[in-house]
Amino acid sequence: MKNCQTKFNIYLLYSTRPKNQSEQYSIHIDVYEKLSVSYRGSLLVPIPFNFLPIQRIAVLLNIPYITDNTKGCSDKKCIHGQCIQYFNDPNNTTFCQCNEGWHGRDCSIPHICQCSSGSLCIGISSNNRSICICPINRWGSRCALHDDICQQENITCQNGGKCIPMTSTKKFECICSKEFFGEKCEIVSNKISLLFDKDLRLPETMLIHFIEVKQNNAPPEIGVTFKKVSINRKPVIIFWPRIFHIIFVELFPKNYYLTYLENNYNQSTIIEKQLKSSDRCPYIGEIFNESFTKLHLIRRIKYFHVPCSNLQLSCFYDDAYLCLCMNFGNQRMANCIEFNHTLKHDCSEKNICKNGGQCLQDRTNCPQTVMCVCPTCFYGEQCQFSTNGYGLSLDAILGNHIQQYVNINDQTIIVQISLILTVLMTFTGLMDGICSLITFKHKDIRKTGCGIYLLSSSITTLFTMILFFIKFHILLISQMIFLTNHSFLQFQCVTIDFLLRIALNMDQWLNACVAYERTIIVIKEHNFDKKKSIKRAKFIIILLLLLVISTNIIDPIHRSLIHTDVNDEKRIWCIITYSSIAEKFNIILNSFHCCVPFIINIISTIVIILKTARRRSTLQKDLPYKQHIIEQLKQFKRLFISSFLLFILALPRLIIMFAAGCMKTNADSWLFLIGYFLSFVPPMLTFTIFVLPSVEYKQKFRTTITAYRNTIRTRLQLII
Repeated sequence: MKNCQTKFNIYLLYSTRPKNQSEQYSIHIDVYEKLSVSYRGSLLVPIPFNFLPIQRIAVLLNIPYITDNTKGCSDKKCIHGQCIQYFNDPNNTTFCQCNEGWHGRDCSIPHICQCSSGSLCIGISSNNRSICICPINRWGSRCALHDDICQQENITCQNGGKCIPMTSTKKFECICSKEFFGEKCEIVSNKISLLFDKDLRLPETMLIHFIEVKQNNAPPEIGVTFKKVSINRKPVIIFWPRIFHIIFVELFPKNYYLTYLENNYNQSTIIEKQLKSSDRCPYIGEIFNESFTKLHLIRRIKYFHVPCSNLQLSCFYDDAYLCLCMNFGNQRMANCIEFNHTLKHDCSEKNICKNGGQCLQDRTNCPQTVMCVCPTCFYGEQCQFSTNGYGLSLDAILGNHIQQYVNINDQTIIVQISLILTVLMTFTGLMDGICSLITFKHKDIRKTGCGIYLLSSSITTLFTMILFFIKFHILLISQMIFLTNHSFLQFQCVTIDFLLRIALNMDQWLNACVAYERTIIVIKEHNFDKKKSIKRAKFIIILLLLLVISTNIIDPIHRSLIHTDVNDEKRIWCIITYSSIAEKFNIILNSFHCCVPFIINIISTIVIILKTARRRSTLQKDLPYKQHIIEQLKQFKRLFISSFLLFILALPRLIIMFAAGCMKTNADSWLFLIGYFLSFVPPMLTFTIFVLPSVEYKQKFRTTITAYRNTIRTRLQLII
């Protein structure tokens, strides 16, 4: 951040001369990025004393973070533009940001833009000239002049640095990547690669302290940066351009590990360190007894050399010091530096973190690194996304466990097991769907509505398992090799999960329809109309499809793609973000689609048993009514078992939603993953539940398979 705290003296004139004493003037400042010419925000600076002919106003401009969202508003009617809120005004003052070719308070006055192509036209000045925002290689009032300073061979930025012309000084600056620094990005940054022992408990975010020892008893200069720790315990890479002699890693508050110690600084060095529990710097209270820690600092410090007699101890810390055990001649003695353990790295300006996230910055002045430490159940660069069960998808459960550019054989165990389960479940589901389709494709099986429902259920099973297979592999491939086709990823993000929800819900409702149709057959007996049953089944299927689609349309509306860059890992995520109202609505709908089909199944089974038992008791009066009910319960117990089985398998989604709450830690991934996979088991049981227990269906399936086998055998004989 080269231009941080730079002072600029700018002379501004009133729009009209002389100024209107009855008007209240202010200064409006728009902030745009030089490279992308994208809008970052606007500031409002009031002019307090309107009666003074000349005023000197000192303003500290705190440019908003790149991740900060521009706040919109609705209190202004902007005809050809949008309402924007000033980010520095506590009164939440707003203005209309006009589209190109319009100006005025409400963007209703047209004007012809005079800016050159490739530039932005953001309004007109007091003399009716266009106000132009120039791209990086243009300058001038209309951006018509080319700046070729970056094209000169002797000043080209090296190592992929971006050259930025500074038109006001006729100079340039280079924006370097993390790996390089210097005037022309010609110097390689120091690279620190940190690995961790398996016995170390790791946080989500760690602090790295760099200490430069000064000469002539000057106080040391301490720099700090932040890094997120990968859940796969992958090496953490830090690039540091400044001088340092000592590195401490702080995994948890006041939990320091000595990482590097060198008397002489070597520029562009590469450091590889595996942190072990033996590198930890214990607190002085862990070495001495409690009474020692209560002594005055002057009395305590006299004994700081004593711990260093332990050759296994490399460092320790006190409330005011951080000490190293070093060799001085033939003795090991403590070399201590003042260290503020209570220093907070909270962001000095606006907290960009949402949902109670803690905003951290590496420096008090001119911070270069800003990071959000998210509370449980939230993630994202601004903690803006939740891992609550109601919005949890396979992306949130498994995505962080997938390592980029790593072969499947070297992926984490949870990814490998998920892949195996996906293949097995897809194969089983497809076989179940194909066998069911073979059974129910015959017209004589579809003489009643039951056959229509079961045929539709077979098709739904095939559709569900194909989508399930596609969903998993798109996630796996996109995270492994980082697919960047935004249009494709956006399409699959919005459609696949939506279609999966429709398919799963339809399968539950179709099973309930089968139970309902069987109940109607038992109740009406000889008065049952098969033709009406078929028409009714087709109508109900269409009605159910419309119901399921309309109640699940909330899913694609709230889905979006986000881009993250954590520890130099760039990923694209498909996430779902509900408002509080949408969240409650979604929970109600999921409960409805899970519980109502189960209730229909149970009630239908009870009605069938009671109705059949009553009919039997009329014909066989020698047995009591209760005995008939018991016999019917034994006969139709499979209906109860199948109903409860389907409900239990669909139940994990509700349990995750209500009981599990959110995925607080990475260990919870197993629980949520099991619940996610179990929700796809019911569609795989159509053949098992409806065909195998039925003599008629099973006989029709065997007959069809035999016919297929004979046909294949005949054709093979003809070929041979």
